[in-house]
Amino acid sequence: MPSVLVVDDEPGLLRLFSELVARLGVTTLQASGGIRAIELLRKDTPDLMILDLAMPEVSGQDVLEYVRTQPRLDSMKIMILTARPYMVPEVEALGIDRWVSKPVMPLDFLDHVRDLLAEHTD
Repeated sequence: MPSVLVVDDEPGLLRLFSELVARLGVTTLQASGGIRAIELLRKDTPDLMILDLAMPEVSGQDVLEYVRTQPRLDSMKIMILTARPYMVPEVEALGIDRWVSKPVMPLDFLDHVRDLLAEHTD
C-alpha cells in the first residue's frame, strides 16, 4: 500500500489534506512542520511527500535540502503545496515533481495526488 507524508504547519490544513489523501486508501503520515518531517523521513520512505514551503523554524526548502542528501529518498515523489508560488523557483532546482497553489479544490488536489502515485508505481 502506498504511503503519503503530508507536511503543513497549519493544523487545519494538515488535517484536511491528510483526510483527503486517506480517501485514496493509502497510508497517511502527518508532520506538523519541517522538524517533524525530517524525523519521520529518517525512519520512513513514503512514496509521496506533500510539502508546504512556508513553515517556521525548518522550512519546506530545508526539508527538500535534507531529502536530497538521502539517496534512499530519491524515488519519493514530491508535491509542493504553497500559498506563495513565488517561492517555487527556489526549490525547483532541488527536484520537485509538481507544485500546486493554495487554495486548491479538493477534487483537483486528489487528482494531483493520484497522478503522482500512479507515476511512482510505473
